[in-house]
Amino acid sequence: MLKIETKLIEGAISNPDTEAELRKTMGIDIDVAINPMVFEVNYNNKKYYCCWSGGSIVNNEPAFTLLGQAALEGLINLPLGNNDSIKLQELKIGQTPLRSKIKKVLKKNRANTKICFFGDMSGELDGHMTSAFNLVEGKISL
Repeated sequence: MLKIETKLIEGAISNPDTEAELRKTMGIDIDVAINPMVFEVNYNNKKYYCCWSGGSIVNNEPAFTLLGQAALEGLINLPLGNNDSIKLQELKIGQTPLRSKIKKVLKKNRANTKICFFGDMSGELDGHMTSAFNLVEGKISL
């Protein structure tokens, strides 16, 4: 069975306006780095670049939380991967295991594709993403 292995990318950055709004919302006054949830995912001897964004589908369009927007921007701004297009994939808990859904998305995309996985990160998906993506220790530093 093919294994997914995921590492956090340290140094990914969102857009300055989003980061400023995030700092204000979170009450962060000091200049501490905010690292969005952006990852390098290895699967089937290929690398993918992914983010985990809070959000949902509203009026048939993806709508992101502020943290979710920061993660998506961190992925878009990443100096790694293919910038031809960003794939958006909503995730929900259901009968099919989450890891199987993720593998299916990865399989149908080329190596170096940037994929934004989004959903209810603080509710339905809370506690499931790290195991579904097999998040391992260690980081990729930019």
